[in-house]
Amino acid sequence: MRRLALVLSLLAAPALGQGLIPKVQGDVTLASALAQPGLIVDGVSTWAVDWDRAAPMDLLVQTVYASALGGNATDLEYRIVTPSPAGPILGAPFALPGNGIKEVYDHPQGALLVQFQYRSGDPRCCPSGLVNTILNRGVP
Repeated sequence: MRRLALVLSLLAAPALGQGLIPKVQGDVTLASALAQPGLIVDGVSTWAVDWDRAAPMDLLVQTVYASALGGNATDLEYRIVTPSPAGPILGAPFALPGNGIKEVYDHPQGALLVQFQYRSGDPRCCPSGLVNTILNRGVP
């Protein structure tokens, strides 16, 4: 899988002409593949992205993990996943600067992500800011 490069965008909103990629939640097969010792897969969200410009369509995956020991802390993990008949092929996890993905748009360089961002004074439940990130396919 190609190395991912992140570019922070100063845009306030996605540029016109970029198509919104619908979010899909709750893929049980994918949740099973993402299982990790000591963690509970609390949620899986996916967006169809043409990451390698080859069939089948790849997935940008956001996984929410909770501790199996209890508590209310969660961790977010991001990956590019390629579906295959033998099961999902998981790319390496990578970090993003925001606090969860709100929307994903097609972008010539890969995908434009609109992410939640905590601002000073925001309660833990509710980030009120947004940050845009271009998830770049990288140079082949």
